[in-house]
Amino acid sequence: MRYIRIASLLIGVILLLTGLFIYFNSPPHMMQDEKILIREGDTLKSVSARLKRLNLIRSSRFITLYGRLTTQTNIKPGKYLIYRGLRATEIIRKIVRGDYLRKRVTIPEGYNIYQIAERLSSNDITGYKEFILFCSDEGFLRSIGINEISAEGYLFPDTYTLAEASDARDIITIMFRRLKGITKTIDITPMKRFKLNLHQLLTLASMIEKEARKPHERIYISAVFHNRLKRGMKFDCDPTVRYAVKKFTGSISLSDLAFNSPYNTYIRRGFPPTPICSPGLDSIKAALHPAEVPFLYFVSRNDGSHYFSSKLRDHNRAVEYYQKGKRNGFVDRQKL
Repeated sequence: MRYIRIASLLIGVILLLTGLFIYFNSPPHMMQDEKILIREGDTLKSVSARLKRLNLIRSSRFITLYGRLTTQTNIKPGKYLIYRGLRATEIIRKIVRGDYLRKRVTIPEGYNIYQIAERLSSNDITGYKEFILFCSDEGFLRSIGINEISAEGYLFPDTYTLAEASDARDIITIMFRRLKGITKTIDITPMKRFKLNLHQLLTLASMIEKEARKPHERIYISAVFHNRLKRGMKFDCDPTVRYAVKKFTGSISLSDLAFNSPYNTYIRRGFPPTPICSPGLDSIKAALHPAEVPFLYFVSRNDGSHYFSSKLRDHNRAVEYYQKGKRNGFVDRQKL
């Protein structure tokens, strides 16, 4: 009889514990879909308390105890979507596995850090101000290997799958690592011949990226900049003026061209302090392999292409014809 009572007691305890487990593991009444943000440093205990406040679990103690008993306490930071009807054990597996919300985001070639910040912010990846702040945080930049005043030009344009509500520092690191990976796939030894360091290479590539509208013209635009650099001429690059005055669309005025900034290559000789955008692989290659031509000038034909000249008088005639509408007898037979 004693063994029967003990067995009955054990069965009763098992049934009670099973019932309690089923109850506390089941979705609470009126549970709705919710997004929850887990940050670096959050604990299972603090997160379970928030889950309870949001009516996503029945008991914070239950999920904390279950996590400890099953060694599922190493939760991953990120933004999570908790669906209505998920059991407590399914929720804990989700946040331990790191099944957080992600988005595919494309950063186009030629975007600067302000445009990248806007694209990331609009996709809920990271905050605009936070991204811009850390793009100029020299201490942070040095810690990841960017020994410059800005991350401009060091964030490779590509399509990324990124976690929502990320720390801006993580995104900057991911994009910089992609750049490092890309530069390892190409021959950068021409830098020595042109006496360029990586920063100057990326700066040159960024100017090519912003000037080129026709892909085949990149090497000719590169040649113009290389030739001007060798002769000690100013770059006279319109996109550097845009970067100086933060006017990324619309026309450039005479006052813009006269704006006193180290980025204004119409009034300052040599490279601007940083790149002016994120150059793509083709522009980096063009900076390394300019066409062997004597061109020193180019002007837009207003159709995305450019007319290139070696002599200033030829360039001025092309400018009058294409930009001022003068019928000055100029004939364009250039085909590149």
